[in-house]
Amino acid sequence: MSNYSFDELGRQSPKGIVINYGVLLYKLVKSFWVFIPIVFSDSIDNKLNYILGLLGILALVLLIVAVVQYLYFKFKIDGEYFVLNQGMIFKKKTSIPLDRIQSVNFKQNLIHQLINVTQVEIQTAGAKDIEVSIKAISRQKAEALKKRLESNIVPTSLDEIKSEAVEVNEDKLIYKLSFSELLKVSFSENHIRSFFWIVAIFFSFSYQIRDFFKGLDFVGEAINYVVDNKSLFTGSLLLLGFAFIIGLIISIIVSFARVFLRHFDQNVVKRNDGIQVSEGLFTRREDVLKIKKIQYSVTVTNPVKQKLGIQTIKIRQAGSAKTKKKKLVQLVGVKNEFLSKLNELFFNYRPSDTKETFKPSRYYLFRMFVRTFILLILLNCIIFLNQFSAMNWVLANALIIPIAIIMVLLKFKKTYFDFDGKTLLIGSGKIGTITTVIEYFKTQNITYSQSFIQKRRGVVTLKLQTASGVIKLPCLHEEDARTIQERIVSEVESSTKDWI
Repeated sequence: MSNYSFDELGRQSPKGIVINYGVLLYKLVKSFWVFIPIVFSDSIDNKLNYILGLLGILALVLLIVAVVQYLYFKFKIDGEYFVLNQGMIFKKKTSIPLDRIQSVNFKQNLIHQLINVTQVEIQTAGAKDIEVSIKAISRQKAEALKKRLESNIVPTSLDEIKSEAVEVNEDKLIYKLSFSELLKVSFSENHIRSFFWIVAIFFSFSYQIRDFFKGLDFVGEAINYVVDNKSLFTGSLLLLGFAFIIGLIISIIVSFARVFLRHFDQNVVKRNDGIQVSEGLFTRREDVLKIKKIQYSVTVTNPVKQKLGIQTIKIRQAGSAKTKKKKLVQLVGVKNEFLSKLNELFFNYRPSDTKETFKPSRYYLFRMFVRTFILLILLNCIIFLNQFSAMNWVLANALIIPIAIIMVLLKFKKTYFDFDGKTLLIGSGKIGTITTVIEYFKTQNITYSQSFIQKRRGVVTLKLQTASGVIKLPCLHEEDARTIQERIVSEVESSTKDWI
């Protein structure tokens, strides 16, 4: 039996002051990071002391705030509710029914590990803005709180009551990401996204970066050359190509670091009611996914991943609207065999030969071409404003236009909606391939969306509202849309399963 009682209001560990203070300092730096390069500029020597003094005062104020947050943050379990009190001047009391708790997850960043505490995140289902984060308690107390919260959840169906009587099986490791597989994941990531972030940051702070590195001869000369010859770089496709390659190499390194930090030592443990996913190098997360609360999964792959035989699985649970994307659970480096096991575990889905497939209308293709045409006009305006030569303008369009056309055709080809038994599969993507799998009885409502242009063309967009967001089925023929709508509504009305 646990030595911890949660029947009376209690505080976090005093070490929570350190965590609160760290979070506040991080938010301060995050809010004023754009001014950091100015500190290193020669033109503000007289202001440096004032800036450092202001930062010192702010740091002291934040320390006081961290202490106050600790003193006025109290929680307890009152019957069938988790109660949280916080705030000194503006007091706030939150009561969460235990049966609305989605999951109780643990998180440990580097500071947590150094001072030996754990952050507990309590996520709820069906709520709009409730998500509780207890910044710092001991691991033993965190485990006791988790067990208490889960044991007090009232069963809502006969199946759940029966499952409570079943002896709990030991946790079983069903997947572990090896170091070699982690390298494959890093290599096959979307490096283009990192590349554009790097380019944007570099050109935003190029002059401040030049001042900062002025003491390094080689680096300073290289940066000076880029800064002083921006027009040359933007007017030459050859130099742009060279800059792209250098930027891409850097972005690959950044992508490697990001993947290693987040997904290091990822493993999946099978539990009676779902799975537990653990991962992270400096920040270690433990997320619990209950099978009945999983709304849908999204499988993402691309040509490189396909060659390596891996894919990424994004799992969406019922949760609050404020759940951040970075907190969504992703399984990386997943092979086809394990993917099949997950689909069977989550959705009781096994592929069959009796799928019924629906495709979007040709209007969807037309709409994408119109949007692409507008984008091409904007790109050509940028080329014109940067004074490209006529030859470079022709070469740029000779490269961009065919790629844009191919992207549109690929997206149209990869978009489909398959009904396979009680499961709906939604395909999308361009270069990459995205497959969404959902048991469609979990649909909360269906929106029948039709603009005046779509109405003239007999086209409808269906929006499936789930407890974890909206899934769109774009530009269907009206007859297909009615068929899909009737099938989903019929299944929702007849199903006796719980959707969360």
